[in-house]
This record gives sequence, C-alpha cells and structure tokens, in this order.
Amino acid sequence: MHTFPAYHAPDGRALVDLVARTPFALAVTSQTGAPIATHLPVVLPPTLDAASVDTLVGQTLWSHMGRANRHWRAMRRHPEVLLIHTSTHGYVSPSLYGTPGAVPTVDYAAVHLTGTVRLMDDDEALDVVVQTVAQLEGQRGAAGGPTWDMSGSMDVFRDIITGVTAFAIEVTSEQAVFKLSQDKPAEIRGRVRDEFAGQGSFAGAGAIAGCPHADIAGLMDALPAEHVRRGHLPPLSTTVDGEDPR
Repeated sequence: MHTFPAYHAPDGRALVDLVARTPFALAVTSQTGAPIATHLPVVLPPTLDAASVDTLVGQTLWSHMGRANRHWRAMRRHPEVLLIHTSTHGYVSPSLYGTPGAVPTVDYAAVHLTGTVRLMDDDEALDVVVQTVAQLEGQRGAAGGPTWDMSGSMDVFRDIITGVTAFAIEVTSEQAVFKLSQDKPAEIRGRVRDEFAGQGSFAGAGAIAGCPHADIAGLMDALPAEHVRRGHLPPLSTTVDGEDPR
C-alpha cells in the first residue's frame, strides 16, 4: 500500500484498535492470473487482548469462510495473504472549506496486514466460529444493543461446522493510512469532523441526518494534535518492481 507521511497512524495501538473494531476484512491471495479476494470475518483469538499490544506483527488472527468457497484451496497452495481492514470512507466537500479554489477529497483509515495462513481442523473451526460470534456480539453490546446468547445454538454450530473452513493468519507485516484531514487548519478540520458525526452547521453544508461516518469522526477525535510516526511507513528505499519511488 502506498502510504503518506502526513497520514500515518498516531501509534501502534491505533492500528491494532482499528483491526479489532473492523472485524470484517478483505483477504487477498495470489494465483496464476488475477489474485483471489474474499470478504470475510477476521477476529482476535480469545488469548489476544487488543489493549495489551501495540503491533500485530507476530500475532495470530482467526478467520473462516464457507467450505464451498474455493479460495481456501488456493490458500493451501499459496498461504501468503493480504488482509485489508478499513473504516468507512467519508467524502469531504469543498463547501466545508469556505475558501475559493478548493478541491474535494475523501477521508478514511485503512490497515494492511500480510501474513501466512494455517488451515484449521473442524474442532478448531468451532472455536473460531464461537469467537467470531462473541466478538461481534460484544461490539453490539458495547454500542448499547441487546446481545444474543449463543449457548442454545451450539448443537446447530456443531452440525454445520463441516461446511466451514477456518484458518489462522500469522501476521508478518503491517501498514496503515489514517487520512483524517490532518493537513487542514483546525477550524476546517472541525467542520469536517462535525459533518461526519452528523453535527454539521457550517453554512452551505448543514447537518447530514444519519451520517454514516461516525466511525471516522471518532478516529478524528482520538487523533492527537501532534502525533509521532511509530514506524508504520515503509522505508524510503522500498521498491516496486525494481523502481525506486524516490
């Protein structure tokens, strides 16, 4: 992923938190011809506490897909995987800037993880499904919603687990972009944040009812005024197909 010095994650914890808060990712692996991609749940195993680590390199994540999906067979041949976790993407209208000659942009946060896949057996797959439900129900509860007790469905889970392929991903690298209008003056950045939160009042913009980008507003709130690069950018010597980016 191309990264930008102005838009790095504030620290490793922010990167880990984004992955934990977005447990539905895009998994991409190689094959002859175009790569294969599958949208799937990716969760932290119960032994991994997101609050206790500031990097996912060396950690293991869990995922699963339907066994009818041929992608897991491709993973067996090519176990190197790219996981892409993203926030929503928020359009930033020049109407929020109040200056002539402005151009629109999009704010977002994204984390790219690379890793190695290890396919799991049916007993392990059941653990993955249970943990996936537990993490997602936990997020629902944390947001104030009612939670579902899965204990009454465990027999159903066991009956259908043969139709599921689960796998672990040992993370080997991480990159992040947190593009949150850091390059804008505080007044403009505040207007962008308020619009994402559905609280806009700037003339010509107004509040957007039910704004779908409250997650970006939350990321903007959590971003320190002065954040220090913590190594989430590739070194300047990184090359792509032999080309020096400098």
